[in-house]
Order: sequence, then C-alpha cells, then structure tokens
Amino acid sequence: MMESGYSKKAIDLYVNNVNVGALEKPCFVTTFLGPCGDLIKLYLRINETDVIEEAKFYYLGCPGSAASASAMTMLLKGKNVTQAKKMTEDDILLELGGLPKSKLDCVKLSIKTLRKAIAEYEKQKGRSEI
Repeated sequence: MMESGYSKKAIDLYVNNVNVGALEKPCFVTTFLGPCGDLIKLYLRINETDVIEEAKFYYLGCPGSAASASAMTMLLKGKNVTQAKKMTEDDILLELGGLPKSKLDCVKLSIKTLRKAIAEYEKQKGRSEI
C-alpha cells in the first residue's frame, strides 16, 4: 500500500480498523453514499453541551474510505458541533499523512458524511440554518 501512496498512518488506521463498528447507544446516526459507490455510516454520541464524546463508523468501500473515516472520527472526539462543522478535507489529510491522489475523493466522502450528520443533528435539535 505504501507503494501506492498511502502513508504509514493511513495503512495502520485501515489495518487496525480504528473506530470501525457500531456505537452502542448513539444519539445520532447518518449514512452517506458517495458517487464512487463507497458508503459511510457515521455514529455519534453528542452530550448536552454539544461535545462529540464518541464517534465510530461502518463502511463499504476501499482502504482510502476506511482510513479517511478513521482519521475523521479521531479528530471529532472532544470537539463541539461548531468546531466539527469547520473540519476540512485538509484536516483529515494532515491527520493521515498522505493518500494516493486517486483516493482524495475518499476524504471528500468523509467530510460530506460529517456535514450531513451535523445538518441532520441541528435540524433534530431545532437549530437548522435557513
């Protein structure tokens, strides 16, 4: 995988299934299907002060999608919803330390899943932006 352009950290996240799996008693779950056919189901536990206490995911797709979602969930923990809204593709890429150029859409998939989750969470809480 390193020869393909994956960083050591991206490989480790993928091989070790970091944060992969369903979250017990999540307060929010959303699913997003990317144009490539990869799918991410994001589980979030958000406390009463809007801090993301736990984040996990399930995926159907390639190692790039898995590594990107793992990095995203690692970055989310401890952030409040406002901070999570500001997360970018560059934040995930920096955390990963590199992905093959052909897998940069995997990072977009993670961010789009996060954006969808936050929008749905805020709508559920009656705070949707109009």
